[in-house]
Amino acid sequence: MAATIKDIAKRLNISVSTVSYALNDGPRSVPSEVKQRVLEVAQEMQYRPNRVARNLVTRRSYTIGIVPSEASNDIVLSPYLQNSLNGIVNTAEVRHYDVLFFTRYDQQETREMTNVLLDGRADGLIFLAPPTHAPVLDLVAEYGIPHVVIAGESRTSSPHFGVDNTGGVRLAMDHLWNLGHRKIAHICGRLHMEDGLVRQNAYRGYLQSRGLSLRDDWTVPGDFTIEGGHEAMKRVLDSSDRPTAVFCANDEMAVGAVRAAHEAGLNVPDDLSVVGFDNVSLSAVFLPAITTVRQPVQELASEATAALISLIEGEESIASKILSTELIVRDSTSRPKEDPSQ
Repeated sequence: MAATIKDIAKRLNISVSTVSYALNDGPRSVPSEVKQRVLEVAQEMQYRPNRVARNLVTRRSYTIGIVPSEASNDIVLSPYLQNSLNGIVNTAEVRHYDVLFFTRYDQQETREMTNVLLDGRADGLIFLAPPTHAPVLDLVAEYGIPHVVIAGESRTSSPHFGVDNTGGVRLAMDHLWNLGHRKIAHICGRLHMEDGLVRQNAYRGYLQSRGLSLRDDWTVPGDFTIEGGHEAMKRVLDSSDRPTAVFCANDEMAVGAVRAAHEAGLNVPDDLSVVGFDNVSLSAVFLPAITTVRQPVQELASEATAALISLIEGEESIASKILSTELIVRDSTSRPKEDPSQ
């Protein structure tokens, strides 16, 4: 049978509370020589802390809850989610926190969210790409639950960590413009999510700033998935006048778009240039390698996690943060065929 705090106290002939304070670094101080002896005996007796009991005393679970954008099949296969989780887990590990991934909930059902997210299993919550106007953010703010948002809309009550989406789209569109492209389509992400909506608006704004016409048949939703990008590209290629380039709101859709172009007998980039967004690992190893806009997903997730832990541990407020993006030029873009300077 494993040793208990009472066993250590009996061995040292001191109180149980003193042993508890020594093992948990408080809440009351213990003389250094006593603490050292407690730790030595605890190791000698192979003591293992009872985390449940500790949580009851501290009223903390030392666990961070991760709330994904939606509950759906295969959600953990998303490269964006995997990169985000890696940044979260690495930072949580350094700070001695566990991570709990919530997989069953309905963001629109306030009562259900109350039961699931506010039951004390997590000291704080990270919301990954929540839908715009999601009522759950109002709920956790009302209850005073420490939380942060990654890739969501900016709210005064919810610290927000994101990237400069508008600037990133401008990098992608400038690249295509400078290559000579004037017929640029857009495969957009989910427009109920902040990243998808902002990137589409930035694409539209760029066309307007360059005096280019906006065509509905060249702006097609792709659901942020490879399959969605594939189907969207097929629809774009069915239009009466094909574009020479397409900007995709993430790399997965760009991969699907390239596949659809190849199936239609087109060469990428000779017949069609394709740009993605995110710079996930797949974009570098796919053939052709995808030109993309890098967003520092793991760094973003790490900073959001560190900020959440600061809130959990007593900091009254933290500042939202927006990180910069970077254009990564690879093999999926070139000058359009009709460019006379080619």
